[in-house]
Amino acid sequence: MPESAFTLRRLAWDNLKRRPCRTVSLAGMVALFAFTLFAGTILNENLSRGLESLAERLGADLLVVPYGYEKETQAALLRGEPSTFYMKAELLDEVRRLPGVLQASPQFFLASLDAGCCTSKVQIIGYDPASDFLVRPWTRENRSALRSGQIVVGSRIITEVGGEVTLFGTVFTIAAKMEPTGMGFDTSVFMTLDDVYGLMRRAGLAEGDPGEAARFISSIAVRTGPGRSPKDVGNELMRRHAIDYGLDLVLTKNLVSDIAVRLKSVSSLSWALAAVFWILALAIMAIVFSSILNERKRELSIFRILGASRSWLGRMILLEAFLIGLSGALAGLLAAALILFPFSTLIFQAIGLPHLQLSGAMIAAYALAVLFLAGMAGPLASLYSALSITRFDIYQTLREGE
Repeated sequence: MPESAFTLRRLAWDNLKRRPCRTVSLAGMVALFAFTLFAGTILNENLSRGLESLAERLGADLLVVPYGYEKETQAALLRGEPSTFYMKAELLDEVRRLPGVLQASPQFFLASLDAGCCTSKVQIIGYDPASDFLVRPWTRENRSALRSGQIVVGSRIITEVGGEVTLFGTVFTIAAKMEPTGMGFDTSVFMTLDDVYGLMRRAGLAEGDPGEAARFISSIAVRTGPGRSPKDVGNELMRRHAIDYGLDLVLTKNLVSDIAVRLKSVSSLSWALAAVFWILALAIMAIVFSSILNERKRELSIFRILGASRSWLGRMILLEAFLIGLSGALAGLLAAALILFPFSTLIFQAIGLPHLQLSGAMIAAYALAVLFLAGMAGPLASLYSALSITRFDIYQTLREGE
């Protein structure tokens, strides 16, 4: 009996093709494991990077917002969901006078119904470059100030520095672009407060006196100094001004903690599903290969009579299992890639957590790791059956078949 690698592979492949339903079913179990593990790993890593970015870059210790708009503020920051809300700008001076406040910077949130840069409405955020400590550190050009008519855009806005964007009929020049943040900032447009107020006047968005818009802001980002916790500063602010101004607070530490809890739930679910499919695939394949061995004892005995060694038969069984595992792993990876990458934006929007995309090299590394783990499921499941070949008596098997 020839023992060339080509003959062994061809024989193993022919054996699998004779039972296509069984082969596809076993490969499907491996594919489910590969799909779940790869998709879960990529999602978890993207979300973990987004959480790290949020924790490191959010900058403010607390955000002061109008009462009832805590959720809208979080949605605008984390997912870029456009919102528009106001509170009196005079509150900024009161916040700056609070004990423990190191920095305070205002923002104005305005939802754009149309923009030449995007296929859907975007969040316009007006900020004060003189007091800003949120936007400037994230811009690639690190500009300290913007001139009138200039804007900063998020990393996912599909225009480059020097290009132009039309907002409410007004053309703006892109002066800087933000580094990826994994947050709603990636799909937002930033401009000075004066430009926001001017835009509202020209677009007829300011009711009554055109100068009225400048009397309002949407939120105040606060950074506290040493020796005073953000919670204490927030409590003091609420005690003094909550009733007069109608305020709410977003503590960024609690925001990160809440996201970490949700991320842990998503991660635990994906790992649990992967473990279930892994164990299920091994168990089913082990049972099936054991059953197959009993069916094929006469066939394998004939191979032995023709000169095949026990080790050669064992390698054939392992190769059949390996081909099943490899084909299932490749199918699972392909299915995950076809679903995960084209629809990643929709998936992360549904999850509602900040995220950052992995590099191509990291994705390839994870794919190879999953390919190895899933591909080895077949050989591991068939190992007992392959070893059993060395223990049965060929002549007794042939007599039993007579």
